[in-house]
Amino acid sequence: MKPSRSSRNSGFTLIEVMVALAILGVGLTGIIELFSGGLRLARASMDYTEAVNYARVKMEEITLKPTVEEGTGEGESDDKVFRWQVAVKKIDLLSIDKSMDYKPPVELYQVKIDVFWKSGNKEKSTGLESLKAVKPGEGEKKR
Repeated sequence: MKPSRSSRNSGFTLIEVMVALAILGVGLTGIIELFSGGLRLARASMDYTEAVNYARVKMEEITLKPTVEEGTGEGESDDKVFRWQVAVKKIDLLSIDKSMDYKPPVELYQVKIDVFWKSGNKEKSTGLESLKAVKPGEGEKKR
């Protein structure tokens, strides 16, 4: 008895195998791209988190000082990863006539900190902004 023609051709053809491998290659390439993109985003998120934490530490240093002075300043972190700039500006809440002898109960200062760092060949930045209320003459008493 001769085997029938359909039983001899029960395997995959070369074209079918090549198409299956091409589909598998495209799928794996997409998965690898997604994985590497996720790693890049995780690294960027970690950099931003570290920068915000560094800015919070600098903000605490400035706001815990007994006196606040208007002006700007800048510096670098100890490990030279971050660069920071701070700007302190007095805010006048009341636009009243200066000839009156009214003194507000507090002086309000705006404190703004910007943190910069290198990420690849780009420089990225983040910033914090806060207000600090100081009683007038409080800094002179503590000196």
